[in-house]
Amino acid sequence: MWLHFAGKNILIDPGPGSLIRIFERGLEPRDLNAIVLSHRHLDHVADIASVVESATDSNKNKLDLLLAPIDAVDGDDPVVLKYTKKGFKKIEITELGKTIEYENINIKPLIKHIHHGADTYSLQFEYNNKVFIYVACGRFYEDMLHAYPQNSDIMVFNTTFVKPNLNYYHLSAEDVERIIEKVKPKLTILTHFSVQMLRYTPSKVAKEMSDRIGLKVMAAYDGLKVDF
Repeated sequence: MWLHFAGKNILIDPGPGSLIRIFERGLEPRDLNAIVLSHRHLDHVADIASVVESATDSNKNKLDLLLAPIDAVDGDDPVVLKYTKKGFKKIEITELGKTIEYENINIKPLIKHIHHGADTYSLQFEYNNKVFIYVACGRFYEDMLHAYPQNSDIMVFNTTFVKPNLNYYHLSAEDVERIIEKVKPKLTILTHFSVQMLRYTPSKVAKEMSDRIGLKVMAAYDGLKVDF
């Protein structure tokens, strides 16, 4: 996900094929300013080395910022290589209670997720009263109903299933509906679909949710561009 916000270009969760998708969409890696990782799983980070190598011209022109949980960049099995870390001017560790001030953007972890084998966080990006929230992978729990601000501009949810599946640490459309019915974002975008969700047709799931609760909900697709 490429976020153009407050004049900065921020790449969120560069999973497999991210560099190719950037070029396919007519974007330029050298225009990136920062990279944010919600968690260390490879479907969210597998292409970070390739993206940074391209964006920095082999670390010659460093990116401003990497924001990531501690287990993504340190410990026994980090997913960000030591060489790749050299491509950033600054590395910040995601922690609850810590707001990262990047130029005019405030990036704030809102809640830690229940997600197997990885420190995972929802993240709020705020600038000039505009609020964008990214809700990464994780199992639903009641605290999520109280973790998010009211009436944010956009909330993007990793919505893997249609109905809750306790065998996996991922949100369902039913979970998302409970959350947004309470916090009422101006726009909700569903993404990160399982095969089960694809069989139900994500756009149909989003429309039915929108019709039930009277909020704007849409399903992501490759190349989706949203202005706000």
